[in-house]
Amino acid sequence: MSLEVTINDNEKLIDKLFENNSVFSKQELTPSDVAIISLYYSAISNAKAIKILVNNDLTNVTDTLLRTFLEQSVYLRYIFQDNTTARAELLFFYEKMNSHTKALNVVRKLTDKKLAQNMKRQIDNQIKNDPSEASSLEESTQYFRKRYDKLFPRNIPNRKKIKQHWYNAEPDYKNTSFNQLCKNLGIKDLYLGMYSPYSDNTHGVNGITNFKVKHHDDEFNMTIEMYDKSSELTMLESELNLMFIRMASYYKIDGVNSWAKTIYSKIWCNVLLERNYQVRQLLRKKAFVNRN
Repeated sequence: MSLEVTINDNEKLIDKLFENNSVFSKQELTPSDVAIISLYYSAISNAKAIKILVNNDLTNVTDTLLRTFLEQSVYLRYIFQDNTTARAELLFFYEKMNSHTKALNVVRKLTDKKLAQNMKRQIDNQIKNDPSEASSLEESTQYFRKRYDKLFPRNIPNRKKIKQHWYNAEPDYKNTSFNQLCKNLGIKDLYLGMYSPYSDNTHGVNGITNFKVKHHDDEFNMTIEMYDKSSELTMLESELNLMFIRMASYYKIDGVNSWAKTIYSKIWCNVLLERNYQVRQLLRKKAFVNRN
């Protein structure tokens, strides 16, 4: 089971959700659904882009994409861990609030006032065409800020600080950073071993790390030495498999004779070969395999 096959299976899963007589032919998308599916689709797109770059020997530019993919994977893991609808809704309104606030700040701070007016006019027209009660960027920004704010209890101390991270809403407000979130999810090694190094290499200077000068026949040859990406590709495949199982399970499209169950079988065969502990445990929880 290759990474390319895994990516294709995950893309097909999204299509399955919107087929006739499937999930979203019977129910409307909620804010939580939009958050989950958008996050999932973006993660798949990042994995696909990384695979294309690796195939073309451009491994020195994948760190930023790998870092983003890991963030998305961790967020989905957190959302599916417990209180899925509430956590996904937090993400939805957090992102809406942030994007509208940033757009409003840009419009207000542009020194070219004519450009600012044109931008705001276009945004306001788009907002008016949306199925909402807002008629301007200011109104929609305020609306999403209030919706996000309402998701946090008013009687908690340090409320303003807690609200800085959507994933710090519950149950005990201990996810004060992405690092802490990973620790609380029991994936500290993933953070230290992969996410942290990727973060160090996303500020435009990662080429220096791989830059080598070699002496050859009284000349100095400057080369960029690429490091092996096999572990990263294995991680991508593993995380995508975990996403697939969680998505299929949450949206209940993994019945006994379902297409998703056939993908479970492929994943399980891959687990037997690769001995991927996390995927094995998740499939066991789904009673796909026995414990013996």
